[in-house]
Amino acid sequence: MQSTIVLPNLAPNEFLGIFVVATLVLVFGVGYAGLVTLAKMGYVKRAWQYVAYLFWLLQVYVLYDLSLRIHSSVFTQKILIVAMIAYLFAPHLYFYLVDQSAKRYESALENRKEES
Repeated sequence: MQSTIVLPNLAPNEFLGIFVVATLVLVFGVGYAGLVTLAKMGYVKRAWQYVAYLFWLLQVYVLYDLSLRIHSSVFTQKILIVAMIAYLFAPHLYFYLVDQSAKRYESALENRKEES
C-alpha cells in the first residue's frame, strides 16, 4: 500500500506574497530578539523593550497570515501558536539563567577569596 501526500495547490501569483510574508516573519523575529537583547544588556533604554513586544505581535500576525496563505492544517497552526508563545519567553529565560549563573559564580569567587 502506497501512501500519498496531498499538498495544497498554490497559484503562481501567490508565491511573491508568500515570500514577502515569510521574510517579514524573519525580520520581525530578529527585531524582537535584537531589541530584547539590547534592552536586557543595557545598550538601549528599557522602553525599547515595548517596541520589541510590538515586533513580536507583528510577527505573530504575519506568521498567522503565512499559515493561511500556504493553507496550513489546524494542527500546524496550533503548533505555530505554541512556538510563538515559547519565542516570547525564550529571551527572558535565557537572560534569567545567565543572571542566576553569574550570581552563583560571583558568590563562589567571593568565598574563595575569603578562604585565601
